[in-house]
Amino acid sequence: MASVNKFIDRGFERVRLTDTSFGYRVQYNVNLYKNTAKQWLNAHNAIMQSLSPEQRRKLSNKQIKELAANWLAAPKGAREQVKAVGLTVVPATSYEMSFAEVAEKYLADFCRPGINSETAIIKAKRQCGILLEFLRLHRITEYNKLSRDIMAQYPEWRSSNRQDGRSGVASADVINKELYRMAAIIKHGVKYHGWTERYLLDGIKVKATAENTKSVRPFEIAEAKTILEWLRDNALDTGNWHLHDMVLLALCTGLEAKALHLLVRDWFKMDLGVLRVYDKFVSGVLDAKTQNRARDIPLTPTLRKIYERGFIFVRHTRTRRLSLKGETAFAAWAESILRKAEMETGIADINLHRFRHTCATARLSAGWQLIRVSRMLGHSNINTTASHYAEYDLSASPEGFEGMVAVYKEFTDWLDEGYFR
Repeated sequence: MASVNKFIDRGFERVRLTDTSFGYRVQYNVNLYKNTAKQWLNAHNAIMQSLSPEQRRKLSNKQIKELAANWLAAPKGAREQVKAVGLTVVPATSYEMSFAEVAEKYLADFCRPGINSETAIIKAKRQCGILLEFLRLHRITEYNKLSRDIMAQYPEWRSSNRQDGRSGVASADVINKELYRMAAIIKHGVKYHGWTERYLLDGIKVKATAENTKSVRPFEIAEAKTILEWLRDNALDTGNWHLHDMVLLALCTGLEAKALHLLVRDWFKMDLGVLRVYDKFVSGVLDAKTQNRARDIPLTPTLRKIYERGFIFVRHTRTRRLSLKGETAFAAWAESILRKAEMETGIADINLHRFRHTCATARLSAGWQLIRVSRMLGHSNINTTASHYAEYDLSASPEGFEGMVAVYKEFTDWLDEGYFR
């Protein structure tokens, strides 16, 4: 049962009420200028007995004190009638779920089978973790303690905390998507868990600039050849030709990691002479981006040889935890090998997406039209290709544009026709 200890604070008599009868300590101080210590004790016991175990465990000392004060403020006759008929106390201060609890319930709803893709689920979990870390740093556990001023600090904090071990600042796109995730969590709390709608994120958005725009540097020709040579030597030692041929395929076609993960024999239309990307949609991955990226890529001698070798269809058996750089099973599996390639070649940040960017830049620098490169990559908007993927590598030759075209044409011809000679 609860106990009370009287003490004097600044000339006023006060009481420290302590309750350890539920397996943990509940303690708060009260003034005695309106009610006696015995009345506070009776009110506290009435409240604690009326609450469910979950409510008792989740309510703070301050909230329990408020409930006891409300009980004391209620008419005595009403309190006696409640006790007489065996009714439970209706708390005037309701229990509010913490941010962590609502985020967990939001993720449980988001991760229901058949609703979102594996990649989307991984991103959602990662974003929620980063948002909760920000709130912990500001000692915010409850929704009603969060203010717009605190959320306005998120872009600056996030910009200098990339969370992926890389240098530079987090991109505007990444930060804005995390703010959208926070809005989704708040909306979930308002709709299902009694939160009051508050406009905490109004006007909080990061404008894309040259400094914070997500940028992926394509490999130089020498770097791409070095990586392929390393993968070839590694395959000779380990028998792992799967990754070698997958990387070569990405360099020749610009296939993204998701397409490489879903690649099947049926995509190769040998009679039509094309690689039909996303020819058959796989359950759970049908989305707007996938539909936009469906396209036909002409089969070159290298692509035909890759198909004949068949290594790209022999799936790996080792499973790995999906990571920041590996959001599909194939990408996660490839990551450990590519980290080894980084250490032994001295080339930093080798990842599958850079091969896609390298393909785009190589084709454009070899004289391909931008619209042709865009369709090869499966972009629905040519501006995406121009602003984020393909750029002219004028540094490839001292002879300017014509020299660059000659250098890259030789490189792309080597990829498409001469690699296996």
